[in-house]
Amino acid sequence: MLHYSLSPTVEAFSTNCDDAIDFEVILPAHQAHSDRVRRIPQEQDDITGVDALITNERGVRIGVKTADCVPILLYDSRREAIAAIHSGWKGTVKNIIRSAIARMTDEFHTASADILAVIGPCIHLEAFEVGEEVYDMFKEDYPSLSFPANREGAKCHIDLPGICRQQLIDCGVNDSNIEVRPECTWTLHDRFFSARRLGKQFDRQRIINAVKLL
Repeated sequence: MLHYSLSPTVEAFSTNCDDAIDFEVILPAHQAHSDRVRRIPQEQDDITGVDALITNERGVRIGVKTADCVPILLYDSRREAIAAIHSGWKGTVKNIIRSAIARMTDEFHTASADILAVIGPCIHLEAFEVGEEVYDMFKEDYPSLSFPANREGAKCHIDLPGICRQQLIDCGVNDSNIEVRPECTWTLHDRFFSARRLGKQFDRQRIINAVKLL
């Protein structure tokens, strides 16, 4: 299990393949690669098809499931609020990070400069091959983080965690307050779940990325 040091008053972690899921956590029953955000516990009955949860309730562990997509955990150190975000390439195109921070601002008066962020294990640049249609969605806004095919028959590549980091910065989060974990789920598929690497063998298990105010 990867534990993150956001604050002594915050528990934050990502599980790996060997971890028992024997803890209580509020998770969306289904994640739809959307930009929908819900506040817990007020909107807990409406989280199916949602990809980001926020709360300022102590003792409530919220989380998202990933298996190559990017998990982002946020902590507002001044207002004492948290968020768990699932951002695949579709959610990244929709900028779910911006939607989550905007909702935290509306609900908790969060200021982006007070946010500490962790980008957890996910598929990294070298392994994340995409078609030209996906590359075209990123190349103008993130030219240094999206790479065309370098030879005929090759695939384009996208630095998805790098783009999520840039989206955090664009929202006003300080670069020094962002931790990007080096673990690539494709490379470390025997330690973390990778839907792309395992293909048809993938049994739909997921990394649980969770955060709780203590």
